[in-house]
Amino acid sequence: MFSWLITKLVGQAVAVFYDVERIGTGVASGPVLVTANHPNALVDPLVIFHTGGRKVRPLAKAPLFGHFIVGPALKALGGLPVYRKEDSPDQMHMNARTFDAVIDALRSGQAVQIYPEGKSHSEPSMAPLRTGAARIALLAEDRADWSLGLRLQPVGLTYERKPFFRSRAVAAYGEPIRVAGYRDRYRDDRRNAVRTLTDDIRKALLEVTLQFETNEDRDLVDLAERIWAREKGEAKPRERQELSRRLPRIRAFARAYARLRTEDPERAARLRSVVRRYQRTVTVLGVREGDVPSRYRLSRVLIYALGQLAMLLFVLPAAIVGILFWAAPYQVTRYVTMRINPKHNEIATYKLTLGLLAFPAWLGLISAVVIFFLGVDTGLLIARGAPIVGLAAIVWRAREEELREDARVFFRAQRRHKTLDRLHALRQDLVRHFEEVAKDLDPTEIVTVES
Repeated sequence: MFSWLITKLVGQAVAVFYDVERIGTGVASGPVLVTANHPNALVDPLVIFHTGGRKVRPLAKAPLFGHFIVGPALKALGGLPVYRKEDSPDQMHMNARTFDAVIDALRSGQAVQIYPEGKSHSEPSMAPLRTGAARIALLAEDRADWSLGLRLQPVGLTYERKPFFRSRAVAAYGEPIRVAGYRDRYRDDRRNAVRTLTDDIRKALLEVTLQFETNEDRDLVDLAERIWAREKGEAKPRERQELSRRLPRIRAFARAYARLRTEDPERAARLRSVVRRYQRTVTVLGVREGDVPSRYRLSRVLIYALGQLAMLLFVLPAAIVGILFWAAPYQVTRYVTMRINPKHNEIATYKLTLGLLAFPAWLGLISAVVIFFLGVDTGLLIARGAPIVGLAAIVWRAREEELREDARVFFRAQRRHKTLDRLHALRQDLVRHFEEVAKDLDPTEIVTVES
């Protein structure tokens, strides 16, 4: 019962915190060792759990199993401890027991997830991969006389703004690697087989992740894709396109820009200069890049504004109740996270962990108080209705912020025609630069939606 409750809470928490998308069909059937990049600490296994389509037991560093909140959750999800030298060098020998447990799980047809980078980080590219995933996979097949049918499945995790509530997250499930294909190499030279499989895991992860040399490159390529999609009619205004549909274009532009930096550094420098001018102009106009306006028709503006206002008024009563009801656990989670001041790649983990404690506890407390004073039926009504009004509050807040930002952009644009004209001219200049950068790309790589 406890395990079932935890899994349900975890799934719901991830779905509420992020707008989660999936590329691919999820985790393959049979014994599978899921190998993923690791940009977002404990949130990563939860996203795989939510999107995988089957239970995927996580491997996690051993100290987490002693945590009073995280530990029980990991155990309920079937987690297995990994003992790292930097955490407890005197316990490294216990990894042999974990290896055996993982292999037993795989031999029984289960799925296990592992993070070959060995650490969570916020760098724009993957860290060097450790060999643990390859060693476990090869050893499991060897013990089963290479008849296990084990596959290694790469999963690329991408977060739009990973610390922020209701930002987008994508889990991209790649083509599984058949471990039995390394049998002959393993029998000839085990170390070489481990190195080869680790290299192949890295190549597979590169196909489902975004990789950049620097954070500046990442920002430039992201901007390139946004402007390209907008100007070519591949994205709607304000970039409401799903992150999963943007990723192929971003990956294509990243490859093209990496080649440009190598083959023509001067042209790459000119492109960066134009991008900086564009970003300065956006700042002067006082808008975010995704909100750069076009020329407005007053009739369309009025229809849009009236439609949004009608929706806001319709949802408002439930939203008010939801905001008032859930304000306490929301503020507590926010305050405690700020006081802890975690690393960038751990912020979402703390928010989710604290939220998993605070929100159910608050709902249970209020329901118990209502049951005590007003009866069981009323208490159950509160327990069932609270998630609904909470969802209404989330929807209302998102639309209200969107409408408010649209109004601000509209009025600023009316006052700054010259700046707006200069901005559109710079966009056209950037498109010309991007067309040159991407001229050797397959058109299908950069056009992912129908006109």
